[in-house]
Amino acid sequence: MNRRYKKLGIEKRNRLLELAYIDPITGLGNYNAYLARTKEKLEMNDKKTMIILDIDKFKSFNKKYGHMKGNELLRRVGEEIKHAIRKTDIVCRLANDVFGIFLVGEVDVENITRRLNNKISRIKIGDIWYNLRISMGVYICDKEEKDVQSIIDKAIMAHDSIKGKYHVPYGVFTEDFEQKMIRESEIESMMEDAIKNEEFEVYYQPQISTKTEKMEGAEALVRWKKDEKMISPSEFIPIFEKNYFIIKLDEYVYERVCKNIQEMKKQIKEIPKISVNISKESLLEKDFLEKYMKITEQYGISPNDIEIEITERTTVDNNIDMKEILEEIKEKGFSIAIDDFGSGYSSLNMLEMLPIDMIKIDKSFIDRIGEKNETINLLEIILLISKKLNLKTVAEGVEKSEQVQYLKKENCDFIQGYFYAKPLEFDAFKNYVEENK
Repeated sequence: MNRRYKKLGIEKRNRLLELAYIDPITGLGNYNAYLARTKEKLEMNDKKTMIILDIDKFKSFNKKYGHMKGNELLRRVGEEIKHAIRKTDIVCRLANDVFGIFLVGEVDVENITRRLNNKISRIKIGDIWYNLRISMGVYICDKEEKDVQSIIDKAIMAHDSIKGKYHVPYGVFTEDFEQKMIRESEIESMMEDAIKNEEFEVYYQPQISTKTEKMEGAEALVRWKKDEKMISPSEFIPIFEKNYFIIKLDEYVYERVCKNIQEMKKQIKEIPKISVNISKESLLEKDFLEKYMKITEQYGISPNDIEIEITERTTVDNNIDMKEILEEIKEKGFSIAIDDFGSGYSSLNMLEMLPIDMIKIDKSFIDRIGEKNETINLLEIILLISKKLNLKTVAEGVEKSEQVQYLKKENCDFIQGYFYAKPLEFDAFKNYVEENK
């Protein structure tokens, strides 16, 4: 009897260990196992390399083919990784479609990443082949490093550095990333107080009609002034999108814009429509529209006074029913603009599918006006198709006379950029509106 209980106890302990360290879908080690096994390897006096790998658009795969097929894909990817590395190396499934790989000894990064890419880019499940794309972040460890989580963070940062770069299969951590991590931590430590202390300011950049040379719109742009120094939006916006603080910032900016519109309406009979950037993270909030309508009504203004501006990359997220979201926004009376159009994320077909009113052409097109290249041909196509679909167009980042002349010739509707006006603080913008009535 005692032997039987002892056996049951061993089986129970083994089962608990299995639950604690084995991923039930792939049979590989899980996150706990990865931490434990990697920590052991870090004690070895040898070169070590960590790779964080994930499957691009795995959520879309799950949605299209179902979770059973998704689980089978994860199993197959795990098998292919094992075949691509040595038996002495580690591979574990860390979360969702994320795999951790740890290599000990000399490693040719170019060779191993190419081998992994070749193994996983085409996977057979049953009788069907699936084409996949993977992204990898690589970190080559210092011999003295023992903190596993810090190493994982660095590999993840290398992975994140190639987001949106579809021709780049992997990124390698550099010392620049180390400084970026420190700076990111500094910004996160300041962001809550920045809202409370109203350090975020709204500037307005006029949009000038190519037909009348008059201002007919403006874009609200957020600026962060800390101790009399400006922190660039290109620095803090990506961080806020990642940690979801962007939801709070979006609402702060929107309310400030509504307040400014209310103030202008008291003094100026006709004011331009103001375009306000709203992030994907805010759009996905369940009470997003209700909350923003409440703010609009609080300041006694109409949705017709405001244009909701979303980035092009937001429109192509397969996990979001963007058409439904935008239709609800339109029903409330807002107009909708797509920002950064042409930056490489979507197709021209999207213009016909979504209920949008305006597209804002990415500055990268404008900068190349005057050169003879395919970019200009594509710019002409975008402007032509926009006209066919009755969509208004805004060219962003216009700085030169030759750009203005070209855009007028090609019937772009509005121009935004330093050629006409830089972003203005509210009081200066209000004066600009009065002078350009």
